[in-house]
Amino acid sequence: MKKVLLNFVALLLITLISCQKETLNPEETEIAKEEITQKGGAQGANEEGNELVILYPDGTTEAEKILKRAEYQIQEFKKCECADPNLELWIFSKGQTAGGGLEEKKATAKSDEEIEGAEYNPSIRISEEMFVDYGSVASTDEGVLKRVASNQGVTVAVLDTGIMYDYEGFTQPFLYNSSQNACSNNGQDELFGWNFVTDDNNPYDNHYGRHGTIVTKLIASKLEQANINYQILPVKVADQTGNIRYFDALCGFQFAANKLDVNVINMSFGWHHYNRELLEKFIGEAAANILVVTSAGNKGLNNDTTPHYPSSYESENILAIAALGNGNSNSGNQLYNVSILGGFNSPNGNSGLANFSNRGTISVDIAAPGENIPFMYNNGVIYVNGTSYSAALTSGYSGTLYVDGMSGTALKAAVIANSIYDTNLSEIQYSKHIPD
Repeated sequence: MKKVLLNFVALLLITLISCQKETLNPEETEIAKEEITQKGGAQGANEEGNELVILYPDGTTEAEKILKRAEYQIQEFKKCECADPNLELWIFSKGQTAGGGLEEKKATAKSDEEIEGAEYNPSIRISEEMFVDYGSVASTDEGVLKRVASNQGVTVAVLDTGIMYDYEGFTQPFLYNSSQNACSNNGQDELFGWNFVTDDNNPYDNHYGRHGTIVTKLIASKLEQANINYQILPVKVADQTGNIRYFDALCGFQFAANKLDVNVINMSFGWHHYNRELLEKFIGEAAANILVVTSAGNKGLNNDTTPHYPSSYESENILAIAALGNGNSNSGNQLYNVSILGGFNSPNGNSGLANFSNRGTISVDIAAPGENIPFMYNNGVIYVNGTSYSAALTSGYSGTLYVDGMSGTALKAAVIANSIYDTNLSEIQYSKHIPD
């Protein structure tokens, strides 16, 4: 009888709020303005923000969600389609959240037994100062041409700005084939990945710095160098300017983690100070199947004392990667030579971490090349720097060690065991770097 009454009330609420929008209107809503940078703080976030990320407990029905939204008097909401039915973004009116109202609503939601988690929805910025060209948009038809016939070997998911399907360096099919268990949303079917920024099936990299494309090419280079069967699952969570909404990052992660054939997730982004509980929870839950490779950050800080997330999460399936220095300050762009498959040779060896790289004898695991990395573009070569690219090379290397059925924690152990010890790397936990 209780369930019947609950469903009746829920249906009544649907009728009363039928005009409520389910998707976000960027002209009418405002992001939670919580700074996530080295110097950032939450000052102003509670007064100015009007969004909360909500996680319902498993088994929560749609009728129960409708009642809960009505109880908190939210203005709009967004579901995490194709990823996690328990995850939602709640948008309140600005009047409700003025004067610290959002902080009060968050505290109420966190103490609510019918809500499992509640967090702010800040923006995360991919740190990329390099300008490659103006962003563009490609048709999914071009992506389908680069899709593998069937998924074989190792699958690496890349949470980033997307992938340029038409990039000159992608000469063979390499994109994930989503023909099995594809997402369907907004009248579109998943083909080879998903765009959580605009919620469609075209995860093309329109970022000015082509960050996701460079990361993907470095991953692919390691796999191709080892002659490994692989496919890349593009998960676009960052927009043209490199801005990531926390909610989109969560949805993107769950989208990748829910695919049973994803073995590695690359996350070449991060932030300092604020521990986001839901992302840590999701990463830990994926440990049985997935290795998560993260960049340690580019502020030259000690992550042991100034945590950098997600690399500083304590989940056993996370690999936190620092950037190797070029070993010779006068070598400039000549340090690394690009092979046909995109591999790297370091004639001068390695002498510690790059100056910009974060470090930490507890919170950072190993290192990989991250300074003056060459990238072929428009028939020329550009050089990139950052732990983003160190993480990418490590994700590719991890894929070469993957054995069918291996857990994320076991793959992490294999990567560390096969990395090279270097006394110059005493500022990170294992004093090791991946092989060239």
